[in-house]
Amino acid sequence: MDKVSAFTDLCTPSGEFRYGTQAGGVPPTPIMAEYLNLIQAELIAVVQGASIELDAEDRSQVLQAIQHLISQAGSAFVKLAGDELSGLLKVSGGIRAPKGLPSGGNASVQGYSFGADGDTGLFTVGGTGSDSSDLVMLVDGVELLRVKKSTGSVVLPGGLTLNGDKTTYNTGNKAEMLAVVYPVGSVYMNMSNSQNPAVIFGFGTWAPLGAGRVLLGAGSGTDSRGEVKAFTAGSTGGEYSHQLTVSEIPAHAHTTPQGTTVPASGGSYQYASGDDVTTSTMSNPPPSGEIGGGQAHNNMQPYLVAYMWQRTA
Repeated sequence: MDKVSAFTDLCTPSGEFRYGTQAGGVPPTPIMAEYLNLIQAELIAVVQGASIELDAEDRSQVLQAIQHLISQAGSAFVKLAGDELSGLLKVSGGIRAPKGLPSGGNASVQGYSFGADGDTGLFTVGGTGSDSSDLVMLVDGVELLRVKKSTGSVVLPGGLTLNGDKTTYNTGNKAEMLAVVYPVGSVYMNMSNSQNPAVIFGFGTWAPLGAGRVLLGAGSGTDSRGEVKAFTAGSTGGEYSHQLTVSEIPAHAHTTPQGTTVPASGGSYQYASGDDVTTSTMSNPPPSGEIGGGQAHNNMQPYLVAYMWQRTA
């Protein structure tokens, strides 16, 4: 706000009001309307700045505005040595700090550091004063996060990068993340896509796995009969069909039907007793007849077919 000297020269050399003296013939400083309007405008700005509606009948609006602004400011700031402020900082505008990373643990001239730790804080680097800057977070001088303005990506320690584009399932470190999920030796299965996982995922070397075979967990297992059997990872076994051997056939007996004619030649047979026997003694039991085709039987469990791959590198 301008001093009264901006409106009249009837004031002190410093621009203040004067009383005037009759003895010296010095007139007092007049209160001009322009100056009063200026004071009124300044006070109105304070009231409206506190979001208070002007009321011509209320004589306490300036006081209300000051009280409101103080309460909104939170803790009062006390200026300390070294140009530091204490208390909660609340601003309605922006706060600006110079760009650059701290040098030698001293962030006193750029960025936002925490406490006396000059190399822990939030900083910006690169580009001009208003463009192409990277936002960098440091802890004890170690970079923990960088947001790159040029690509919109977020870079984390170890080369982990999150791309800034919004394409579904498109991250800069997609292959690295999936490589953690599918390390070498892992098995991938798909019910409809026969493509090599190297094409689908974009990483690794994959080989088709177990065509025509089912997977079995490694280790020792016990079946319902109590039989224990050990299985080693990578081993194979089993067959689609199986032909029984004599030792695998269940124990059983056959009867010789009555009325069987003993051959006239080709061997001797012996019966202790029975009907329709024409020879009294036989050294071997007579054949009872044979049935069956001697073919292998189906040995497959119920199954569901999928494309299977194993990561080899």
